[in-house]
Amino acid sequence: MLDVPTRSWLALDTMADASDASLVGPRDSRIQEIRTTIYPWNTIVYLCRDFGAGGCAGCSGALIAPRLVLTAGHCVWSLRHRRAPRSIRVCPGRRDRDTLPYASLEATAYYAPSAFVRGPDRTGADWGLIVLPKPFDGIDRFMALHAPDDAEVKRIASHGLVSVAGYPSDRPVGTMWRHAERLKRATNLRLFYTVDTCPGHSGSPIFVGGSRHRIVGVHTAGVLDPEGKPYGCKRETTLAPLGALNSGVRLTPAMIGVIRKIQSGGGAPESMIRLP
Repeated sequence: MLDVPTRSWLALDTMADASDASLVGPRDSRIQEIRTTIYPWNTIVYLCRDFGAGGCAGCSGALIAPRLVLTAGHCVWSLRHRRAPRSIRVCPGRRDRDTLPYASLEATAYYAPSAFVRGPDRTGADWGLIVLPKPFDGIDRFMALHAPDDAEVKRIASHGLVSVAGYPSDRPVGTMWRHAERLKRATNLRLFYTVDTCPGHSGSPIFVGGSRHRIVGVHTAGVLDPEGKPYGCKRETTLAPLGALNSGVRLTPAMIGVIRKIQSGGGAPESMIRLP
């Protein structure tokens, strides 16, 4: 049964942040995932971010521990609003507008790297963490965090696929969509791929593996068409041209170390800012 806060924000779902750029093309190959109570899909979360107007600006994320969500930095610190959301509600395994199998919890704290909040170079710092007041009943398995070295990245690019799963705003409210495609290239800080995504997918995990799922990054960005709109994510927009890539932050050993420190209750290092 849904609690009163959950019922109230369900009526206020809105589109994702307009500054959230991603792309679809040259054809849309996303698949709706309806098995949202099965691992790993039950660890994919919808984020309802309220900036004070009482609505929900959507983002995505992944439960990586009973009380910890990994997401994009711009999901917890909006560059558009120049501030953090007043509140964030976390809903794992959401299936549609009204089906929330694990209900929702309001975050007690969220963190973003100071390099992302303060800039100016946010290239590898667009990631964040959300802390929950308690675990969700019924979820006790989580995808592993993995920082691939350059040799493994090359193997993934040559022989494997990367997947992104989350809640895009161009699809019916609260529905989860996933896609797997090739990793095209990587830098020390970012991963670039042809996985189809749209605004709202930001914060989704980038993961690899069959039965052994491992998160290797956080989806954050795409490119905009000449009119400043995400390719293929609205009826009035065109599909992305060949060669256009989405991208995300690549997990590093340093990032995982920060995550583990916050998870253990040891507090955040100086490189992170507690929000709001």
